[in-house]
Amino acid sequence: MPSSFPLSARHIARGAVSIGLLAGAVAVQAEMYAGAQVNLMKIDRGAVSDAELTALTLRGGMVLHELVSAELRLGAGLGDDSYRNIDVENDFFYGAYARLTPPLEGPLQPYLIGGYGYVENDINGTTQRDDGSSYGGGFDLGVGQHSTLNVEYLRLVDNDFGKQELIGLGVNYAF
Repeated sequence: MPSSFPLSARHIARGAVSIGLLAGAVAVQAEMYAGAQVNLMKIDRGAVSDAELTALTLRGGMVLHELVSAELRLGAGLGDDSYRNIDVENDFFYGAYARLTPPLEGPLQPYLIGGYGYVENDINGTTQRDDGSSYGGGFDLGVGQHSTLNVEYLRLVDNDFGKQELIGLGVNYAF
């Protein structure tokens, strides 16, 4: 009997096996990295303009090719701010990104980053959720064989409801 759902368990299993094989093939040659950033977070949403918070971002990724990396991030605000008596807090944010790094010689490596971001804030006690395109750029500075420092600008969310930005200073370690 045909299913009313477009995806069957068989389709999902085939997709999972294909993704697993591809990830396994890439992981054999890929370099993994992890890091953290301290961020200045700026929130513009509705009646709130230029609320500034401090945030912490944890990041992990995989260099798929010398030019391209895939990265996941998870972060949260460390404090709160107010704008015209409107209390603003960041509950958490996360994202999935592709990083493009040109093949340049030397310890300073610029990069562009783009993908999807999700943010959840409390504005005067009401939870506000935003998601959408996320993009930015930064620089990695090699400070050891496996370590880099980085500075970055990231437009975390940019949609019809507002925009949220991060300026970060961080460290990465490659395994």
